[in-house]
Amino acid sequence: MRRFAILTGVSLALAGCGQDGGAPSDEAVLDGSAPLASRTTTEGAKRSGSPRVVQVVPPGGEREPADAAGEAKQMRAENKRLRRELEDLEALERARKRIQRRLARAGYDSNLVIGAGGLAWPVNGTVSSPFGPRWGRLHAGIDISAPTGRVIRAAQDGRVSIRGPVSGYGNYTCVAHTKDFQTCYAHQSRFLVEQGDDVVQGQAIGLVGCTGRCFGDHLHFEVYVNNRPTDPMPYL
Repeated sequence: MRRFAILTGVSLALAGCGQDGGAPSDEAVLDGSAPLASRTTTEGAKRSGSPRVVQVVPPGGEREPADAAGEAKQMRAENKRLRRELEDLEALERARKRIQRRLARAGYDSNLVIGAGGLAWPVNGTVSSPFGPRWGRLHAGIDISAPTGRVIRAAQDGRVSIRGPVSGYGNYTCVAHTKDFQTCYAHQSRFLVEQGDDVVQGQAIGLVGCTGRCFGDHLHFEVYVNNRPTDPMPYL
Protein backbone atom coordinates (compact mmCIF):
# COMPACT_ATOMS: atom_id res chain seq x y z
CA MET A 1 0.00 0.00 0.00
CA ARG A 2 2.85 2.38 0.86
CA ARG A 3 4.61 1.57 -2.45
CA PHE A 4 1.40 2.38 -4.39
CA ALA A 5 1.08 5.73 -2.61
CA ILE A 6 4.69 6.65 -3.47
CA LEU A 7 4.26 5.75 -7.13
CA THR A 8 1.03 7.70 -7.26
CA GLY A 9 2.71 10.77 -5.76
CA VAL A 10 5.58 10.60 -8.25
CA SER A 11 3.14 10.34 -11.15
CA LEU A 12 1.20 13.38 -9.95
CA ALA A 13 4.41 15.36 -9.51
CA LEU A 14 5.55 14.55 -13.07
CA ALA A 15 2.15 15.46 -14.47
CA GLY A 16 2.20 18.77 -12.66
CA CYS A 17 5.65 19.52 -13.99
CA GLY A 18 4.49 18.97 -17.58
CA GLN A 19 1.56 21.36 -17.14
CA ASP A 20 3.48 24.16 -15.40
CA GLY A 21 6.37 24.61 -17.80
CA GLY A 22 8.06 21.23 -18.11
CA ALA A 23 9.15 19.83 -21.40
CA PRO A 24 6.10 19.25 -23.64
CA SER A 25 5.32 15.82 -24.97
CA ASP A 26 6.45 14.81 -28.44
CA GLU A 27 2.92 13.63 -29.20
CA ALA A 28 0.15 16.00 -30.49
CA VAL A 29 -2.20 17.09 -27.68
CA LEU A 30 -5.87 17.27 -28.62
CA ASP A 31 -7.71 20.31 -27.35
CA GLY A 32 -11.03 19.17 -26.04
CA SER A 33 -12.59 22.60 -26.49
CA ALA A 34 -11.48 22.99 -30.19
CA PRO A 35 -13.68 21.82 -33.10
CA LEU A 36 -12.94 18.46 -34.68
CA ALA A 37 -11.58 20.21 -37.78
CA SER A 38 -8.60 21.60 -35.86
CA ARG A 39 -5.56 20.27 -33.98
CA THR A 40 -2.43 21.54 -32.17
CA THR A 41 1.18 20.90 -33.03
CA THR A 42 4.24 20.77 -30.84
CA GLU A 43 6.19 22.69 -33.51
CA GLY A 44 4.08 25.79 -32.91
CA ALA A 45 4.46 25.36 -29.17
CA LYS A 46 8.25 25.24 -29.45
CA ARG A 47 8.33 28.51 -31.49
CA SER A 48 5.77 30.60 -29.59
CA GLY A 49 5.40 28.82 -26.28
CA SER A 50 1.68 28.18 -26.90
CA PRO A 51 -0.22 25.64 -28.99
CA ARG A 52 -1.02 26.63 -32.63
CA VAL A 53 -4.35 25.65 -34.18
CA VAL A 54 -4.05 24.16 -37.65
CA GLN A 55 -6.98 23.58 -40.05
CA VAL A 56 -7.49 19.93 -40.82
CA VAL A 57 -7.88 19.32 -44.61
CA PRO A 58 -10.18 16.42 -45.52
CA PRO A 59 -8.85 13.66 -47.78
CA GLY A 60 -8.79 14.68 -51.44
CA GLY A 61 -8.09 18.37 -50.82
CA GLU A 62 -10.40 21.33 -50.28
CA ARG A 63 -13.88 21.11 -51.77
CA GLU A 64 -14.78 23.73 -54.43
CA PRO A 65 -17.48 26.09 -53.19
CA ALA A 66 -20.84 25.55 -54.83
CA ASP A 67 -21.05 29.20 -55.98
CA ALA A 68 -17.70 28.92 -57.89
CA ALA A 69 -19.03 26.01 -59.93
CA GLY A 70 -22.12 28.05 -60.73
CA GLU A 71 -20.04 31.02 -61.87
CA ALA A 72 -17.96 28.80 -64.18
CA LYS A 73 -21.12 27.40 -65.74
CA GLN A 74 -22.50 30.91 -66.24
CA MET A 75 -19.25 32.06 -67.92
CA ARG A 76 -19.35 29.13 -70.34
CA ALA A 77 -22.93 29.96 -71.26
CA GLU A 78 -22.01 33.63 -71.82
CA ASN A 79 -19.04 32.71 -74.04
CA LYS A 80 -21.29 30.46 -76.11
CA ARG A 81 -23.80 33.29 -76.54
CA LEU A 82 -21.09 35.75 -77.62
CA ARG A 83 -19.68 33.28 -80.17
CA ARG A 84 -23.17 32.79 -81.61
CA GLU A 85 -23.68 36.56 -81.91
CA LEU A 86 -20.31 36.93 -83.66
CA GLU A 87 -21.22 34.20 -86.14
CA ASP A 88 -24.54 35.98 -86.81
CA LEU A 89 -22.74 39.28 -87.47
CA GLU A 90 -20.30 37.61 -89.87
CA ALA A 91 -23.20 35.98 -91.73
CA LEU A 92 -24.96 39.36 -92.03
CA GLU A 93 -21.76 40.95 -93.35
CA ARG A 94 -21.46 38.28 -96.05
CA ALA A 95 -25.13 38.74 -96.97
CA ARG A 96 -24.69 42.53 -97.18
CA LYS A 97 -21.80 42.15 -99.63
CA ARG A 98 -23.87 39.79 -101.79
CA ILE A 99 -26.72 42.30 -101.81
CA GLN A 100 -24.38 45.12 -102.81
CA ARG A 101 -23.08 43.08 -105.74
CA ARG A 102 -26.62 42.25 -106.87
CA LEU A 103 -27.68 45.89 -106.65
CA ALA A 104 -24.63 46.92 -108.65
CA ARG A 105 -25.47 44.40 -111.36
CA ALA A 106 -29.08 45.55 -111.43
CA GLY A 107 -27.97 49.14 -112.03
CA TYR A 108 -29.48 52.28 -110.57
CA ASP A 109 -28.27 55.07 -112.84
CA SER A 110 -29.84 54.70 -116.29
CA ASN A 111 -30.48 52.21 -119.05
CA LEU A 112 -27.51 50.25 -120.33
CA VAL A 113 -26.50 51.19 -123.87
CA ILE A 114 -24.81 48.51 -126.00
CA GLY A 115 -22.71 49.89 -128.83
CA ALA A 116 -22.59 48.54 -132.36
CA GLY A 117 -19.22 46.99 -131.61
CA GLY A 118 -20.62 44.94 -128.72
CA LEU A 119 -19.31 46.98 -125.79
CA ALA A 120 -21.63 48.76 -123.38
CA TRP A 121 -21.11 52.45 -122.88
CA PRO A 122 -19.29 52.68 -119.55
CA VAL A 123 -21.10 55.86 -118.52
CA ASN A 124 -23.88 58.00 -119.92
CA GLY A 125 -22.44 61.29 -121.10
CA THR A 126 -20.94 63.12 -124.07
CA VAL A 127 -17.48 62.54 -125.50
CA SER A 128 -15.49 65.66 -124.66
CA SER A 129 -12.11 64.50 -125.96
CA PRO A 130 -11.50 61.78 -128.60
CA PHE A 131 -8.77 59.20 -128.96
CA GLY A 132 -5.62 60.37 -130.75
CA PRO A 133 -2.79 62.93 -130.57
CA ARG A 134 -3.21 65.72 -128.05
CA TRP A 135 -0.61 68.33 -127.07
CA GLY A 136 2.05 66.32 -128.86
CA ARG A 137 1.20 63.09 -127.06
CA LEU A 138 -1.18 60.22 -127.61
CA HIS A 139 -4.46 60.57 -125.78
CA ALA A 140 -4.90 56.83 -125.32
CA GLY A 141 -8.65 56.83 -124.71
CA ILE A 142 -11.78 58.94 -124.83
CA ASP A 143 -13.05 61.35 -122.20
CA ILE A 144 -16.76 61.12 -121.40
CA SER A 145 -18.15 64.08 -119.46
CA ALA A 146 -20.30 63.09 -116.48
CA PRO A 147 -20.88 64.44 -112.97
CA THR A 148 -19.08 63.06 -109.94
CA GLY A 149 -20.89 60.06 -108.52
CA ARG A 150 -22.39 58.80 -111.76
CA VAL A 151 -22.13 55.03 -112.14
CA ILE A 152 -19.36 53.55 -114.28
CA ARG A 153 -20.25 50.17 -115.80
CA ALA A 154 -18.20 47.27 -117.10
CA ALA A 155 -18.17 47.42 -120.89
CA GLN A 156 -18.19 43.62 -121.16
CA ASP A 157 -17.96 40.48 -119.01
CA GLY A 158 -14.51 39.92 -117.54
CA ARG A 159 -12.27 39.91 -114.50
CA VAL A 160 -10.82 42.92 -112.69
CA SER A 161 -7.08 42.85 -113.45
CA ILE A 162 -6.07 46.27 -112.03
CA ARG A 163 -7.71 48.23 -109.25
CA GLY A 164 -5.99 51.09 -107.46
CA PRO A 165 -4.45 54.55 -107.79
CA VAL A 166 -2.15 54.92 -110.81
CA SER A 167 -0.20 58.16 -111.15
CA GLY A 168 -2.03 60.68 -113.36
CA TYR A 169 -4.95 58.30 -113.93
CA GLY A 170 -6.06 58.59 -110.31
CA ASN A 171 -8.31 55.75 -109.19
CA TYR A 172 -7.96 53.28 -112.05
CA THR A 173 -9.65 49.99 -112.89
CA CYS A 174 -8.97 47.59 -115.77
CA VAL A 175 -11.12 44.61 -116.74
CA ALA A 176 -9.66 41.74 -118.77
CA HIS A 177 -12.30 40.39 -121.16
CA THR A 178 -9.97 38.01 -122.99
CA LYS A 179 -6.24 37.45 -122.94
CA ASP A 180 -5.76 40.14 -125.59
CA PHE A 181 -8.66 42.52 -124.93
CA GLN A 182 -9.04 44.82 -121.93
CA THR A 183 -10.91 47.99 -121.00
CA CYS A 184 -9.76 50.56 -118.43
CA TYR A 185 -11.53 53.30 -116.47
CA ALA A 186 -9.70 56.30 -114.95
CA HIS A 187 -10.26 59.25 -112.56
CA GLN A 188 -12.87 57.42 -110.47
CA SER A 189 -14.07 58.97 -107.23
CA ARG A 190 -14.80 55.54 -105.76
CA PHE A 191 -14.18 51.87 -106.48
CA LEU A 192 -17.07 49.41 -106.39
CA VAL A 193 -15.11 46.24 -107.14
CA GLU A 194 -11.97 44.51 -105.93
CA GLN A 195 -9.04 43.16 -107.91
CA GLY A 196 -9.81 39.61 -109.02
CA ASP A 197 -13.59 40.09 -109.02
CA ASP A 198 -15.53 38.63 -111.92
CA VAL A 199 -17.89 41.19 -113.41
CA VAL A 200 -20.66 41.08 -115.99
CA GLN A 201 -21.47 43.55 -118.72
CA GLY A 202 -23.24 46.56 -117.27
CA GLN A 203 -22.17 45.89 -113.67
CA ALA A 204 -21.31 48.97 -111.65
CA ILE A 205 -17.56 48.98 -111.06
CA GLY A 206 -16.95 52.56 -109.89
CA LEU A 207 -18.17 56.14 -109.73
CA VAL A 208 -17.16 59.10 -111.88
CA GLY A 209 -14.78 61.59 -110.29
CA CYS A 210 -11.73 63.71 -110.91
CA THR A 211 -8.82 61.96 -109.21
CA GLY A 212 -5.26 62.06 -110.56
CA ARG A 213 -4.37 64.60 -113.26
CA CYS A 214 -7.83 65.90 -114.10
CA PHE A 215 -9.43 69.17 -115.24
CA GLY A 216 -13.07 68.42 -114.52
CA ASP A 217 -15.38 65.52 -113.70
CA HIS A 218 -15.27 62.86 -116.42
CA LEU A 219 -14.43 59.26 -117.19
CA HIS A 220 -11.30 58.50 -119.18
CA PHE A 221 -12.09 55.22 -120.99
CA GLU A 222 -9.48 53.08 -122.73
CA VAL A 223 -9.46 49.92 -124.85
CA TYR A 224 -6.33 47.75 -125.12
CA VAL A 225 -5.95 45.19 -127.91
CA ASN A 226 -2.84 43.03 -127.69
CA ASN A 227 -1.58 45.39 -124.97
CA ARG A 228 -1.78 48.41 -127.29
CA PRO A 229 -4.16 51.35 -126.75
CA THR A 230 -6.88 51.37 -129.40
CA ASP A 231 -9.66 53.80 -130.26
CA PRO A 232 -12.72 52.66 -128.26
CA MET A 233 -15.29 54.20 -130.60
CA PRO A 234 -15.45 51.31 -133.13
CA TYR A 235 -16.38 49.01 -130.21
CA LEU A 236 -19.12 51.29 -128.86
